[in-house]
Amino acid sequence: MVETYNQLWPDHRFQFRIPFTNRDPRSIFRAQNVEFISTPPDIRSTLESLLCNLPENEFVFWCIDDRYPIEIFEPKVLRTVRDFASDAPSDIDSIKLTDLTVEGIEGKLNMTQGIVTRRLSRWLRRSWRGQLSPHPNAQRAENEKTWRQREEAVAREPAFSLGGQRFFRQLGHPKNGFYMPQFTTPAFLKRFFLTPALPLKYGIREFHRFLLSTNLEHKSYFPNKFLLSVGESTFRGRLSMVCYEQMLNFGVSCRQKSKSLETTRFTPIAVLPESFNSIHN
Repeated sequence: MVETYNQLWPDHRFQFRIPFTNRDPRSIFRAQNVEFISTPPDIRSTLESLLCNLPENEFVFWCIDDRYPIEIFEPKVLRTVRDFASDAPSDIDSIKLTDLTVEGIEGKLNMTQGIVTRRLSRWLRRSWRGQLSPHPNAQRAENEKTWRQREEAVAREPAFSLGGQRFFRQLGHPKNGFYMPQFTTPAFLKRFFLTPALPLKYGIREFHRFLLSTNLEHKSYFPNKFLLSVGESTFRGRLSMVCYEQMLNFGVSCRQKSKSLETTRFTPIAVLPESFNSIHN
């Protein structure tokens, strides 16, 4: 995940905060712009440690390891957003980098399907066709579409423009785009991960249920186009073929492409000097 940011967005200026529990990863990590933080294994303690000593209302870059970039579409806009986030107003909770509307997501899926058809293996093409086809889960897909249309399809003027790109106020549930890369604040992340509504040592399924059921007031903004494309590093607990192929392309070693991976921890947070961080989970 860190390597993809370093290679695809080389002037990002992030310092990634990465948690570890048992084995210190310094000896096997190639990137230099990382800070390794020893944490307990549970989610709450991990986020407490990653967010420790960061100013509550100054932006960090939230980028979980299961959503890593595979292509940068608008590098100029990304740089402008990064610079804006370095000194953003304190009343903004998050600035997302991906479209949240039905039309934008469907267009992205169609484009991604085209990329997969051109570049990836037969096995991967069969897998993605099943995921993108409307037939296996038609009702679920239609429910999701209706939900997004109701929340984000309302016509409105852009809230602001950065690098020529318009950004719109997110009207719907904060779960929409929550796991996608975004600029946000430690205070906003703490409202979810450190909430007293969850058990002291909650699991990922408990967190998902909380995220889906809790509609917090928030001031989040998103562009009406994808500024970057992301891939998923795991599929059913195993390293995905997309991730494996990109690791090979970047010269990152992987002992066994089918190796089962832990998926209960999300991290990095990325930080810009002096106070700007990238939090990676």
